[in-house]
Amino acid sequence: MNEITGIILVGGKSRRMGRDKAFLELEGRPMVERVLDLFKRNFGEVLLVGDRAERFDGQGLTVIPDVYPGSALGGLYSGLLAAKTGHVFVASCDLAYPDAVLLRHLCSLKDGFDAVVPLTRAGYEPLFAVYAKTCLGPMRTQLESGDFCAYAYFPQLCIRFVESPEIEAIVPEGQAFKNINTPEDFRSVGGSIPGTTPQSAIRVSAKARRENMPCKVVSFVAKSGTGKTTLLEKVIGELKSRGYRVGVVKHDAHRFDIDHPGKDSYRLTQAGADVMLISSPEKLAMVRRHEESPPVEELLATYFGDMDIVLTEGFKKSQLPKIELHRRERSPTLICRGEENDPCLIAVASDEKLDLDVPVMDLNDPAAVADFIVARFLTAG
Repeated sequence: MNEITGIILVGGKSRRMGRDKAFLELEGRPMVERVLDLFKRNFGEVLLVGDRAERFDGQGLTVIPDVYPGSALGGLYSGLLAAKTGHVFVASCDLAYPDAVLLRHLCSLKDGFDAVVPLTRAGYEPLFAVYAKTCLGPMRTQLESGDFCAYAYFPQLCIRFVESPEIEAIVPEGQAFKNINTPEDFRSVGGSIPGTTPQSAIRVSAKARRENMPCKVVSFVAKSGTGKTTLLEKVIGELKSRGYRVGVVKHDAHRFDIDHPGKDSYRLTQAGADVMLISSPEKLAMVRRHEESPPVEELLATYFGDMDIVLTEGFKKSQLPKIELHRRERSPTLICRGEENDPCLIAVASDEKLDLDVPVMDLNDPAAVADFIVARFLTAG
């Protein structure tokens, strides 16, 4: 294990939590300490990656700033680049149940591979995994292209995937990779955040916002790589051809920019403008700064009141009606049926037959998906 450096990612902004989740106490100890103690017992060197060195002053810890700040992949790249060993083991600071036996098993498989990555029924788990220095080139190329997906570069590497049966021989899969992003996540593992709103009140508030929205809305959800955008653009075309006014909201978990260096709009926002609007005879665009993403219901009520239907891409944790896209080769399981049973699921578009409690449509038939939306949301009465 001395041939491996432990890397803990501590650079997240904790926007969804509303406070620094690394120092939330679970079972009497800060979250980050649970991971840190495990790493100190197993690795000769442990590095923390993130732009928060002041939070760890006086604790004898090495904190590495992000070379590409703003994403988990950037943090992983920064830690791997700084490590003196040929391999690193990475974990985020918000793991609820970091497991020593699973960690050691993954490390034992590293020889002959660029990475050792768990592949569960829910998909890849790239933030409890082993990486070799040979990953640096593909990671850097992807980061420089502006793509922050934590696993898009995997096809370029020789990876040992550790699948569900192998994992569950050691630890329950749902427990092994449970990370904490929201107050609801924290409560689900027995944590308590003083001064937060009870979950029952949050659910009632979301329901009230949904019922008072001035437009109809359905959210398309899927695991990455299933083809949400491809189907969505075809469904938009179908609905437009039938005369409906269609709005779209895309959820982006990472950063994005529509005002680029060299443009006047970029100069104005960089100067400190909180809201900047560009208007032309054909369209307008707005750049509005905020500290955290507003609820999707608020966005819909503010910007889409004159639409017949709004289609959103993502927002898996919202209380919006959902159509889940399923592609067999991508994953055998669904997001909204399985370990979790999302009551907001209204249909599935799949490339295989499924026996479910909601309608199942052909993933490759956008007209049928549009028919369902029209019948469900847009037909009078």
